[in-house]
Amino acid sequence: MKALHFGAGNIGRGFIGKLLADAGIQLTFADVNQVVLDALNARHSYQVHVVGENEQVDTVSGVNAVSSIGDDVVDL
Repeated sequence: MKALHFGAGNIGRGFIGKLLADAGIQLTFADVNQVVLDALNARHSYQVHVVGENEQVDTVSGVNAVSSIGDDVVDL
């Protein structure tokens, strides 16, 4: 299954993106921040710092990113 998530900020990547990736969904982020888009497309992954009693760093892999500026069609 594939998903397009609008918003690649901290909540989009750290919460929603991680949940979708953990469920095995191929994830594409849409955002206006070109720096974030370039980093996601260069690495196709990012780290999530899970805090609490058992702190850990998880890597979310297999992600892509597209710009949500403009009216281009996104091909998933």
